[in-house]
Amino acid sequence: MDVCEMMGEHLGLVPPWKATEFWSEPNARGELDDHLRVEVPPGSCMPCPQCGRMCRIHDRTPERAWRSLDVVSRRLYIHARIPRTDCPDCGVRRADVPWARPHSHFTLSMESMIMAMCREMAVSAAAALIHEDANRIWRLVRHSARKLVEGMDLSHVTAVGVDEKCFSGHDAFVTVFADIVRHRVLFVTPGKGSDAVGEFRDFLTEHGGRAANIADFTCDFGAAYVSGIGRYFKRARITFDRFHLVKLANDAMNDVNFGKMKLAVNRMKVKYMMVRNSGSLTDGEKELRDRICEDNEELGHAYRLKESLVSVYSMGDADIARDHLLGWVSWAGRSGFRPFARLAKTVEANIEGILRWFSTGMSNALLEGTNSLISLIKRRARGFKRVENLIAVCYLTGARGKVDLYGAPR
Repeated sequence: MDVCEMMGEHLGLVPPWKATEFWSEPNARGELDDHLRVEVPPGSCMPCPQCGRMCRIHDRTPERAWRSLDVVSRRLYIHARIPRTDCPDCGVRRADVPWARPHSHFTLSMESMIMAMCREMAVSAAAALIHEDANRIWRLVRHSARKLVEGMDLSHVTAVGVDEKCFSGHDAFVTVFADIVRHRVLFVTPGKGSDAVGEFRDFLTEHGGRAANIADFTCDFGAAYVSGIGRYFKRARITFDRFHLVKLANDAMNDVNFGKMKLAVNRMKVKYMMVRNSGSLTDGEKELRDRICEDNEELGHAYRLKESLVSVYSMGDADIARDHLLGWVSWAGRSGFRPFARLAKTVEANIEGILRWFSTGMSNALLEGTNSLISLIKRRARGFKRVENLIAVCYLTGARGKVDLYGAPR
């Protein structure tokens, strides 16, 4: 077996395709690259790419090259002039090649390796590692995400979580929708609020789902999301995410003036300690916390308000939790702290959604994890020029689907 036959088997070539020439030459960096020429012998017939009918070859395109997997640490390029078939029914059509999808610069095996790399590292790092232009890699990433989205079947979705993530400065957001049951990302869209919920309803319908099938939503306390869910998913019940309630309680406590604290320790260290779950504190940290609360009356009062609200989730019964929340609302309203007075109004207005956690057990833990994942993705996608790039990597990393790369990108 000569080297052409061996490389043909490596590519999986089938008749009439045949490897005819193999050579090496230095590239612009002075490194040796391998090259393989593949041809279809004159007089061969090929299937029409549109109808599959065997047809004679009309002509051939100018020669082009595809980057393939490296062989023995050398880059390998496949060269071919693609035949165009003359079909009586479909006319002249360019034939498909078995080693690459249409319009790609890479072979299928190379694309699979690149996508595996992009799931684990920054696109810029992957591009540098294989000595390719990052824009070319981004085109492949966006194509793969489109193929993944096209293949989604959302007919089974009944419980959805929604959350937003700032991706550029403080005024640009993406909204992420996830399947709470199957723990995967369903839909990512630029923007936030009720319009994003409407876009998700349309996306759900396009992929076999029905708004009437969505029984539960979990989200934060944003009025826009609550309004959008009520408008587009009329049968869905809202469970307000416990992590957001805890965050609101911590934010209200942090709004108490830490600058007036009488402390001999670092204030940022104290802030971090005070927002942590009391059960996770060491004995020394608990002693320091108690001393700080005794020496700083306002902060101690705010801390007790925060801990009392958070403790609602440790109660085993929704009726007991309701009585506790109503008592807390009254206490916070009389506390003299404006942040807690505002939070008390939020809790009172949304008490049913807060208590629904005791029956559904739903939370946005997946989406909070997804937000951390998106932060990681932002670092992986650093330097991305389009939000579509960020969204594409979100799908590929969080949707947990298998991508069929073959097919021309739209």
